[in-house]
Amino acid sequence: MPALVSLALGRGLDLLGTALGQWLPVLLLAAGVAGACWYRRARATPPAPRRLRNFTLLRTERADGTPVRYETTQPTGTKITQWVDGRQHELTDVQLEDGNYAAEPFDHR
Repeated sequence: MPALVSLALGRGLDLLGTALGQWLPVLLLAAGVAGACWYRRARATPPAPRRLRNFTLLRTERADGTPVRYETTQPTGTKITQWVDGRQHELTDVQLEDGNYAAEPFDHR
């Protein structure tokens, strides 16, 4: 093997001296970046499908004394525009004992 290297160097076949050899680090860097981007895109998790959730609007009640329930596919953190008892509510990911999720009054802060 050393004989082939010395023969190549003796004939001027030095790969680092060629035009390809000068751009080889740039080419490898670009291939690495493209590979990393492709890998991230391929491994990205798809968004969770929207599902129907039941929310209990806290600090509200109907005429019969039961809490007001709201059914939606909106994600948590959404401020719902339905006004109940003069309050706007924000959907949370807190699950109550009955399986419904809590919707806090927006003015609770």
